[in-house]
Amino acid sequence: MKAWRRDGDGAACAMLPEEADMLANLGRQVLGLHRAVIDHRAAADDPVMGRLYPSAYAADEDAAEFRRLASSDIAADRIRTMARMVADLESALPAEGDEADDAELLIAVDAEGADAWLRSLGEVRLVLHVRTGQDRAELTPGVTDEDIAQLRDVVDWLGFAQGTLLEALE
Repeated sequence: MKAWRRDGDGAACAMLPEEADMLANLGRQVLGLHRAVIDHRAAADDPVMGRLYPSAYAADEDAAEFRRLASSDIAADRIRTMARMVADLESALPAEGDEADDAELLIAVDAEGADAWLRSLGEVRLVLHVRTGQDRAELTPGVTDEDIAQLRDVVDWLGFAQGTLLEALE
């Protein structure tokens, strides 16, 4: 990926198809987490859900009432935001069956899209950071130290993407 740069009121960057595909896939996974909130399927004890949807109040009753009243609206807003990033990536990727080459893809977003990307990149980073920081006993069986190191590299890459986008917009 090349750093984001200012483009009118938005920003643009270049990504390899593999990078765009990976980020779209991660975005779809985070979309699934937000949809689980709306469908009341979210695991209350999942550390990721605790970070994405922290308690708004210290008192359990107040926190539960806030969750009941606001979680679906918050999740719907986050779904719209993440779906924007995923759609931008999917529209830049070659159509299925097309000869894919290693040519860089241009990703260009307006100001509203840039805001969606900043928020979405932050959410993906948060999810991966929490998942890679868990105790080894909590990880999926078969996950190796090398797998964790690779995911941490992705978190760093996402930080580069988010940081250069923010700099481009300043």
